[in-house]
Amino acid sequence: MSLAPKDLVDEAIKRGKAKAEYSLLTTAVLAIMAGIFIGIAGVAMIRTMGSMPAEWGTLVNLLGALMFPFGLICLLLVGGELVTGNMLAVTMAFYAKAISFKQWVRNMFLVTIFNFVGAAGVAVFFGYFSGTLQGAFVERTIAVAAGRVADAPLQAFLSGIACNILVCTGVYMNMAAKDFIGKIVGTFLPVAGFVIAGYQHVVANMFLIVAGILAGGATWEQFATNMLFVWLGNLVGGGVILAGSYFLAFKVGMKQTTTTAAVKQEPASGILEHK
Repeated sequence: MSLAPKDLVDEAIKRGKAKAEYSLLTTAVLAIMAGIFIGIAGVAMIRTMGSMPAEWGTLVNLLGALMFPFGLICLLLVGGELVTGNMLAVTMAFYAKAISFKQWVRNMFLVTIFNFVGAAGVAVFFGYFSGTLQGAFVERTIAVAAGRVADAPLQAFLSGIACNILVCTGVYMNMAAKDFIGKIVGTFLPVAGFVIAGYQHVVANMFLIVAGILAGGATWEQFATNMLFVWLGNLVGGGVILAGSYFLAFKVGMKQTTTTAAVKQEPASGILEHK
């Protein structure tokens, strides 16, 4: 069983409103945990790809992509605040006037900052100091980070748009599913798709690029530039295109249809009453 598309919009609005009203402590803890889950998924992806021969070509990327989605699955099932997912739900609540613009900005800012704390913390402590991404995996860590920062600003922005259309679709499908397996499958497929395509995700990059910086393969200036344009692209993909489209279709469009139908019925009922 799953929610119908129209009901799914209402569910997203309800969840977005709840997220915007979380206390600072709740927001911080859940956002840090989300960053940790995404970071550990990044470690698993690099370790999977790093041990494979170069002759395997794109199969290496495929197997890495199949490993990464568990991070998003974990945080959605056990609790986590991920800024890219909130770009869908919290923005939808803003469109519905269930929250104020100030609440929207607060949520986007706090969740972004604490996602960074979690993801960068994994890169520092569970990637670098633990030695997990050292030795034979340094080369792969540098290669992945270099691929993230190689895009020009426009490329990073457009890649971010495509990425969050897929990621937010995964979040949306997770909301729609009523059972455990449905939530896992619904999240897994779109997220694996964005990794295979090589699109850019701001929280994943918080881990991947910081890990690359620690390995000597990227700079903080490259990190800052990437964060800006990928974050904006993710916002457009999840908050404007996905959230905006479904809000227009099921809230604005259907409201207009209902209003038009009601207006058409009024004259007819008036004639009957007169007779």
